[in-house]
Amino acid sequence: MNLSGKLSSMSLEERAGQLVMSSFVGREEIPSDTIELLEKGAVGSVLYFSGCNVVDSLQLRSLTEKVQEASLKSPHQIPQFIAIDQEGGQLAPITKKISIGPGNMALGAIRNNGEDHAYSMGNITGKELKAQGIDVCFAPVVDLCFEDGLPVKDNRYFGSDPQKAARLASAFTRGLQDAGVLACAKHFPGQRNVDIDSHFELDTVPHSFERLMSHEWIPFKAAIDAGVGMMMTLHASFPELDPSKTPATLSKPILQKYLRGELNFKGLIVTDDIQMKPIRDTYGIGGAMVKAIEAGVNIIIVSGGVNDANIQIADAVRRGELSEEALNAACLKVLEFKEKYVNACVPGEKEAEKICGCKEHTEIVQKAADASITLLRNNDKLLPLPKLDPSKRFAVLRPSFGRLMMSDNTNFFTHNMKDIFSNYFPNVSEYVFGLDPSEPEILGATDWAFMADYVLICTYNAYQHPKQLELLEKCFAFSGNAKTIIAALRSPQDLHCITDEKASLLSVYGVSECSLHALAKAIAGITVPNGVLPVGVAKDENYHNGTLKEGAGLTKY
Repeated sequence: MNLSGKLSSMSLEERAGQLVMSSFVGREEIPSDTIELLEKGAVGSVLYFSGCNVVDSLQLRSLTEKVQEASLKSPHQIPQFIAIDQEGGQLAPITKKISIGPGNMALGAIRNNGEDHAYSMGNITGKELKAQGIDVCFAPVVDLCFEDGLPVKDNRYFGSDPQKAARLASAFTRGLQDAGVLACAKHFPGQRNVDIDSHFELDTVPHSFERLMSHEWIPFKAAIDAGVGMMMTLHASFPELDPSKTPATLSKPILQKYLRGELNFKGLIVTDDIQMKPIRDTYGIGGAMVKAIEAGVNIIIVSGGVNDANIQIADAVRRGELSEEALNAACLKVLEFKEKYVNACVPGEKEAEKICGCKEHTEIVQKAADASITLLRNNDKLLPLPKLDPSKRFAVLRPSFGRLMMSDNTNFFTHNMKDIFSNYFPNVSEYVFGLDPSEPEILGATDWAFMADYVLICTYNAYQHPKQLELLEKCFAFSGNAKTIIAALRSPQDLHCITDEKASLLSVYGVSECSLHALAKAIAGITVPNGVLPVGVAKDENYHNGTLKEGAGLTKY
């Protein structure tokens, strides 16, 4: 295809539209205003969100077919990039009829052959997304989880070791793109593990160029060397790179001098959503789009029903606020990557049904999850549990799977631990309490701790919710080491809130179905927990335990 010729025949609004990634609310049908935008060529990409668009993989395939049908009615019949944040672990918008991997931190916890598992997770994710007509996966997260003295906030990181994260990022990227789905490394120049959520406020990162090159940018460079097709920017300022303190998303020095220049990135640059508060409130939607394009961005995520984004961009060109040269360069790069990755002919339902969540894929996913479970203590040799008589009661005491941050959809998970553990133990009960259990909930948990023959007490970011630790202590007073197993289900930060006398302690890194099966299998002795901590924890002197270093983990029961 003569892309330069196509570009020259497009109107200013159509060229601007190719730079806009929009979203809509609709699961079975597309809203009429969105259909109008697609048919006019006013948007070039669509981003799916769990609550807005997703029921399951087959429904989403059908929705994608309708999106592309509308796009092919546009004047130049240019199909859409269809994107989604199907990372695995705590962020997997498609939860039904799909294979969900255990997530980045679980992959970082695998002691041996982690790169092979990371490639498989990327490849399976790519194959299943492609079967739904989805061409872009906003993964992998390649930020590092390292801020001295701060807790491990969530499980989207591969870990704190730049070299290990680089190997896993490269493997996951190759896996996705070998399946024909564009991978997107995020969030450049590197999101810190701090209590600042870029959805709501702007972080100011003090790192120098030398520090970034020797640490944070090692995984980004590995993804680039692996051919990653897309890079997502971060809404944070880096004064050492751009003294104006302009957020990286809008900073020409950061995107051109460093990302394009120093790191030699040749792919598409996409913004994180510019509807996020620190960008929207400071620059406005129109102002942010202009600054982003001038900085060298190719695609701008504008969620939330902004139907005139392309018109705002075109008008900025007419007013001389944005150069037409910058607009054309961005549009041409989008067209080049669409030619390589987008197939407007969406696979049929039977093909999608055959691929998505198939037995082969779920078995491979399960092996990765099995390899991630980390045993920190087994002092009284309680594990593995013997084969239990049906009269022996196994009680699972655990918090609800709440959504703890914006980039998190664990609240949409429908599985429970009773059903999962019943595959491995004959007499399982499950007692669920709130993230901050009340006194009656704590009392109810202690009843189970007293009555059951074996007790699994789970935490879910208890370092943020200390009432869980109170529940644990009161239950342990009844159950003791002879029958108690403790598992940190999400952040490994919980591990160092649990006092040393607790003899049996495991780290799980997430509550995806595969991870909970892996936990049950490790407790039952079907698999041997062989994982390692991918991050160091317990740096604060106020915690009970000494520091648990990166790489900690037993290799046998």
